[in-house]
Amino acid sequence: MARTTIVHVLWSISVLFASASHVYHIPSVVSNRSSTAHFTSAASGLDAPKIHPVNSSSFDWWYFDVVSSDPSSLASVVVAFYTTTANAFPFLAPSDTVTVAQIAVSFPNGTTFGATVNADGATVTSDENLSSGDWHNSGFKWTHTGDSTYTVVVDAPDIGVKGTISFHSVAPAHYPCGPAVAGQNMEVGPGIGWANAVPDAAAAVKLTVGGTKLVFKGLGYHDKNWGNELFTTNIAVWYWGHGRLGPYSIVWFDFFALDGREYVSSYAAKDGRIIAASCAPNSIRVRPTGENSTFPPVLSTGNPSGYHITLALAPAATLEMDVVVTGILVDNVFSEYTRAVATITGRLVPAEGHQLGHAAEVLKGKALFDQVKMTA
Repeated sequence: MARTTIVHVLWSISVLFASASHVYHIPSVVSNRSSTAHFTSAASGLDAPKIHPVNSSSFDWWYFDVVSSDPSSLASVVVAFYTTTANAFPFLAPSDTVTVAQIAVSFPNGTTFGATVNADGATVTSDENLSSGDWHNSGFKWTHTGDSTYTVVVDAPDIGVKGTISFHSVAPAHYPCGPAVAGQNMEVGPGIGWANAVPDAAAAVKLTVGGTKLVFKGLGYHDKNWGNELFTTNIAVWYWGHGRLGPYSIVWFDFFALDGREYVSSYAAKDGRIIAASCAPNSIRVRPTGENSTFPPVLSTGNPSGYHITLALAPAATLEMDVVVTGILVDNVFSEYTRAVATITGRLVPAEGHQLGHAAEVLKGKALFDQVKMTA
């Protein structure tokens, strides 16, 4: 057996039967070998790399965000750690390295800042279902403390950003179709893996951006996506977002493949316990509302002013939610991609034959979400 094949097999075995701690060294140079992606969960390794090696058609990334809990504020921070190429993931600029870190900031008044930094390779350490990562010589890294608390550290003088972003998880991790246990399907859509280590967190941002301080508290979130085919291969539309509505932590994913098939993932947690986690067809429905609410959207469709989301809390109720956009954070770089901050209002609606004591109560909250549309 060739040496490269032996290494590939050993890496696959190490992921499938991951030990409590595993260190992955990711070169900065794109590989010319075929890439393997993992789409069935193991007992640990939720936040570990899921592709090997990184070639010109594969992608794997770790995503962190915080949105201010103040309804009147547009403050947010998004940090993403990529192992991919612009060929595989077209929302990145061409680069000589596959290890790239990216930050996007919005200040309370909606002013935005964004920058991308190349790294000289990366190291990711997987500990049970948590991880830490260092994108070498980029000034970007993240750590964990073993209790689902993450800290993103930025010290990047070349782009004028320094500080920390902390996340203390308040909702259990999950995969597209259920909780973070072995044997779960990790495909949220054809060829697209997804693992959500931190669906909701109490988060704090302490950054200096170009000499301006950005300090706020809000709703935090952390997940990862991956695949070993071009990102554009199977996607027509996706709606993804997270937020907090009253006592509920929610995450939505409504994904349409190029063949028109719909794939969904619903998630809701309350008091630190998952109360909905499913990829069943009727578990969640996300549709645009208001201005530019053409469905399904195409490249020429403008940004919708809102969304209506129905999330099943079987068997007793559904959450009926209206998401109202308060600020567009990213839409002037790629017509295919939009990121926005929003307010949410909603209420519990009892299922037929059930009664809820607080069914009429109006719940309120904040959210951060994105929309991807890939067809003309």
